[in-house]
Amino acid sequence: MKEKLLRLALQAFVAIPLGVRAALFEAVMLAVWALDGKHRKIGRINLRIAFPEMPEREMSRIVRRCYVRMGTAAAEFVHIPKMDARYIAEHFRIEGAEHIEKATRERGIAPLAMTGHFGNWELLSHVYGAVVAPVAFIVRPLKSGALDRIVTERREWAGNRVIRKEDSAKLVMRELRAKTMVGILVDQNVDVHKGVLVDFFTRKAYTSFGIARLALALRTTVHPAFIFRDPVRKFHHTLRFGPPVPMDPEAPREEEVVRLTRRCNEELEKAIREDPAQWLWFHRRWKTRPPGEPDIYAEAR
Repeated sequence: MKEKLLRLALQAFVAIPLGVRAALFEAVMLAVWALDGKHRKIGRINLRIAFPEMPEREMSRIVRRCYVRMGTAAAEFVHIPKMDARYIAEHFRIEGAEHIEKATRERGIAPLAMTGHFGNWELLSHVYGAVVAPVAFIVRPLKSGALDRIVTERREWAGNRVIRKEDSAKLVMRELRAKTMVGILVDQNVDVHKGVLVDFFTRKAYTSFGIARLALALRTTVHPAFIFRDPVRKFHHTLRFGPPVPMDPEAPREEEVVRLTRRCNEELEKAIREDPAQWLWFHRRWKTRPPGEPDIYAEAR
């Protein structure tokens, strides 16, 4: 019954023109911004770490804009079934796809794409899959089974494949060997045993070592992949794929895992510095600390 109601609501939203739907979702997210003091604080704490020279007023503006853009992104995600070839050609530009094609051709195995919660990251995979080739990507299942099934349908609309985080390793290897690029988000906090402590802006952050270990084990490449929203035309985007992140498969493995993980953070940091309002600042990115360090987010409790 719950899933049926969710699907009926989704159909109703799809029937609303994109501009009107976006305005509605943005208004809802503005209301959330006004009420959600905890995550506003987290956003400002993160911005102080990343940009200590930034005025508080600018930080508040960026946090508010992040909430609004979450509404815009949700409206676009709902719109995926209506994103035909003409819509995509008019609203999206792809740069650097040749890096992915070259790496696949030369190595005989697809590369890994490293990205983050930046721009409308859901459209990054959808548009690449619709225009260039289907991709696979790792996701954390949603708590609601009904909602997870509906969201997965949208994510796989262009022929892409969702890989559940809990079954990821073997499926990632299978997809890469089948020459299907796999996308991995690298911008989330992890526990000590799941990552390494490497530089990210002005503080070190525990960062997942998974993408580095996979790349080194399979001798494939890692490429930065980000989607940038046009600052003026909000429904227009540029997908940008970079050359491979430097790595040395012959170096001592654990040392190179740390170096490659750090370089991935550097690529993410470059994208965020280009347009800070496009990253999702509400996640407690620097939450896990070495023993003895204080809780960075204590004031946001």
